[in-house]
Amino acid sequence: ENGKLVLTSADGRGIKITGDIGVGSGILSTQKENYGRLSLVKNDGRDINVSGTGLSAIGMGAADMISQASVSLRESKGQISAANADAMGFNSYNGGGAKQILQASSIEAFMSSAGSGFSAGSGFSVGSGKGYSTILSGSVQIVSSTASMSSTYVISAGSGFSAGSGNSQFAALKTSTVSAHEATAGVTTLKGAMAVMDIAETAITNLD
Repeated sequence: ENGKLVLTSADGRGIKITGDIGVGSGILSTQKENYGRLSLVKNDGRDINVSGTGLSAIGMGAADMISQASVSLRESKGQISAANADAMGFNSYNGGGAKQILQASSIEAFMSSAGSGFSAGSGFSVGSGKGYSTILSGSVQIVSSTASMSSTYVISAGSGFSAGSGNSQFAALKTSTVSAHEATAGVTTLKGAMAVMDIAETAITNLD
């Protein structure tokens, strides 16, 4: 009843859900097709420059939020911070916490939109008495505009990512807002081991 349905792709392919499995699955209609997140790693200290068209298809369009971090072995001692873990590809969706980030003016507006699974006639709409607006309020973080991003991302004046800077899409995530947690480094998890291998390879490359 209070659990979540977790689907895992073990061979690198994307996951696409067709048909109707109901909103009780905890999977939003906008997330029934997921190909993960693309992580780019540079091992020689230079910046990564992504340009071209159609970049929104890989989550790197002008309107997409992009996590980035420069890490060393110091940041991988035992635990990797939630912000660094997000940038290093630990999470399949932006934020990687208990709450998922949605762009809408409000919970009610999202539920009322066509295709959300909660619109009028679905049996789960606002006012149906089933309390799905309350349930969603505890599992999603609403970002309605650039101005409201300050509650989810660090875009305050002087941060370098404020409105008008042209860099807002690279702003650091406020991990406490989405209840994101530290990730384990090392061989206890596959992603942790791969992250440490990237750091070690960088050190070896620079040493050579």
